[in-house]
Amino acid sequence: MNAKDMLDLLRDMVFEETASHWSDVNLVRRLNIAQNKVTNRVAQSPGAWLVVSTSVTPSSSVITLPSDCAKPLYLEETSSGRPVRWLDGGINYRRVSREAGTSLGTAGSREAYPLQSTVEVNQDSYSTACTLWYQLRPPNLHCGTAASGSGASALVFAADRNLVYVDDYYNNVTVEVVDQTSSIVDIRSTISDYTASTHTAVITGTAAASDTYGTIPRLPEEVHSLIVLEAAVLALLKPSSRIDEKVLQYYLGERKEERKLVDEFLASRVAGGGTAIGDPY
Repeated sequence: MNAKDMLDLLRDMVFEETASHWSDVNLVRRLNIAQNKVTNRVAQSPGAWLVVSTSVTPSSSVITLPSDCAKPLYLEETSSGRPVRWLDGGINYRRVSREAGTSLGTAGSREAYPLQSTVEVNQDSYSTACTLWYQLRPPNLHCGTAASGSGASALVFAADRNLVYVDDYYNNVTVEVVDQTSSIVDIRSTISDYTASTHTAVITGTAAASDTYGTIPRLPEEVHSLIVLEAAVLALLKPSSRIDEKVLQYYLGERKEERKLVDEFLASRVAGGGTAIGDPY
């Protein structure tokens, strides 16, 4: 489900097909908060749903984490396959096993510890190429109407929907573009490059100004409906919202049931972890 479909569904759920109390910007904000909540649920489940890997090269023993890294998980030297394990006890024990460098001929296991947006290998002047496995941080959802300048291989994002102005932020995100005339999805493409200054995404296909579009969450499709339910509850709990207690209770019940279904689905990725009619499989 793309972000535009999510926004339209959320509008129905808060009783505003046309914006009145809720602007599109405010609802997209809540969709992103809801996505963060669901992401935490996915990330803490078994099955490594959000785990990806990349090549990294330390500079003076320091590895800069990718911008979409939520949590580093595992590090190993690319050529030798030797693991670089996490330092037991963290930085407080840095000096206990600090290595002065390879010139001493030490053959102990490499150790590392995370520091904000970096990982430091506990050895002087370490520069061996490594492979890092880490937990992905999905980018914010975005949707809108394609702006002027959209065309062959280019989709110019609308600037009024919590757009993130960071180069490459939307890279590898899938976006769906809906033709303004036929109202059907005529482009489904992975964004290969994003330029913040012009808010332009490079896609496969030809978009037109006034086409609508929405990015697709980098989460399992089976959890997308929970994002909308979480966002609806967040919106309806705003003190000034038009709230019907019975409707709110219904949504809370639906959310509870959906959370249960999502947790069961996520657990099923690991052998013996799922349940079907009460039985493990």
